[in-house]
Amino acid sequence: MKIIKVDSYNIEKEKIKKIVKILKKGGIIIFPTDTVYGIGTDAENEESVNRLYQIKNRPRIKPLILFIEKKEEVLKFAQKIPLSAQKLINDFWPGPLTLIFRASSSVPKSIISKEGKVGIRFPDSKISCEIVKESRVLLATTSANVSGEVPPLKIEEINKDLKEKVDLIIDGGGTLLGEESTIVDVTFSPPRLIREGWLLKKRINKTLKEERNILFVCTGNTCRSPMAEGFFKKMWPKGKDKVNVSSAGTSTLIGLRPTELAIKVMREKNIDISSYRSTPLNKDLVEKADLILTMSNFHKKIVSEISSLKEGKIFLFKEFTSGDKEEIPDPAGESLETYRKCAREIEKEVKTLIKKIT
Repeated sequence: MKIIKVDSYNIEKEKIKKIVKILKKGGIIIFPTDTVYGIGTDAENEESVNRLYQIKNRPRIKPLILFIEKKEEVLKFAQKIPLSAQKLINDFWPGPLTLIFRASSSVPKSIISKEGKVGIRFPDSKISCEIVKESRVLLATTSANVSGEVPPLKIEEINKDLKEKVDLIIDGGGTLLGEESTIVDVTFSPPRLIREGWLLKKRINKTLKEERNILFVCTGNTCRSPMAEGFFKKMWPKGKDKVNVSSAGTSTLIGLRPTELAIKVMREKNIDISSYRSTPLNKDLVEKADLILTMSNFHKKIVSEISSLKEGKIFLFKEFTSGDKEEIPDPAGESLETYRKCAREIEKEVKTLIKKIT
């Protein structure tokens, strides 16, 4: 068993490289997080995961938690991202909140529960995030204690027997919060509080009671984004939680009418957007939205430059719905058939979007 001291305010790259080397060889490490000390290993190394369960004396019915190093990575590992989950992500990540999702095919089987779920956390810990970032290892984690014992807040509190069975201990001093993360299962509607940790139930409920807002963004807000708004309003299931949906343009004037061809093709779909009027994108719209879906990467870039409160909620439309990096081309100035093709494409993506967020 080795101990490496790491200063979270001045992380030395050489020490991180040593930690990464041990992880990639299937090693098990104990490390500080923002809440308590954690223990982790490579989630894709089944032998290492089994060993972690053994040395912790942890029941296999309790799955491990996957650490990520940026909010957007949840897209890869969660089958669905309900708007309730998106709101919690916006408010509390990085931080002491673990969210339970329906696991995607990208999640190693070793950390998926028997119900097909996975716990995901984005910790507010420079050391944890640096390890994940540099190793590119899917870090399967839990608290660094023998099951049933109190989680340690510094290395002196770690069970002696546990210390001797791991490959490396990272001494980062005392943890910041000193209490385990709160766990919320967002596969239920409404989401279920599984464990109240540092974040109190009252604070979680406050966020969940707030309005849900989706913003579609294109260039002129006269074709693609009004179409998306119109399709969403028509297709959103009655009886579901209310969602406020709006659209805006990165380069437009206030009050422009949708193009005649956009109005025509949407009427063919029994949707009337003739009363819609264009809205220029602004900081207030960006910060109010829980989820922002853009038609192109250029729009995504513009949105990102408007506000600092945008991390983890701005996505290329197809990127969010299906992981596809394709843009939806602007039909402005093109033929009726081009507009129809655009409308069909947007309609398909809105259907997928609704499945993903409900």
